[in-house]
Amino acid sequence: MKISVIIPAYNEESTIHKTLEDLMVRHQAEEVIVVDGGSTDNTVALAKEWTKVIRSQKGRARQMNRGAEEATGDIFLFLHADTKLPEQGLVRIRRAIEGGAKGGRFRMRFDHRDWLLRFYESYTRFHVFSYGDQGFFVTRELFQKLGGFNESVPFEDIDFYKRLRRLTQPVIIKEPVVTSARRFCGVGCLRQRFINLFLVGLYYAGFNVLRMKEKLYPEIR
Repeated sequence: MKISVIIPAYNEESTIHKTLEDLMVRHQAEEVIVVDGGSTDNTVALAKEWTKVIRSQKGRARQMNRGAEEATGDIFLFLHADTKLPEQGLVRIRRAIEGGAKGGRFRMRFDHRDWLLRFYESYTRFHVFSYGDQGFFVTRELFQKLGGFNESVPFEDIDFYKRLRRLTQPVIIKEPVVTSARRFCGVGCLRQRFINLFLVGLYYAGFNVLRMKEKLYPEIR
């Protein structure tokens, strides 16, 4: 089974090279598609040194859907530009799908070893704490059945995983992806966690938090 790795990117010149090098060299990925949302830095040039780059309007859901349209694999893996897979990450995905799973994600670890971040990491063993930086993967067939990512909601990852769980039981691979803690380090661990919980809580309560999210989530690269 072929895995298509889809990476939405926007002004990721500080991370994209290392992420792609890891995928292409260490994991020998068959297909990697970077979907750029209008970067104004060297993201596109750096990504083109490794793989295919396509353009899209900015917006993570929109970019990931655009990548899925171009992908040729049987399995889609949606990976953030600042996230790296664990050892044999692609092999573990194939094994999960071959074992009957239709989708899932990894546990997560931050690249900064602050004690509070380690505490946050422990949550990722539970389905209720499922976010896009944990490396969502899904079969092409189920992705199409779900209609892809919802481009009109503030938390496309939460929405996608909720809909995924209605149709199947996702697996959580215990070996963690490693993602950047730059947002937590830039804003402050406690403050960023409070923002996350505040917005997600309002979202679950039925409030439209899109504008609030845009104000409270600064671009930290």
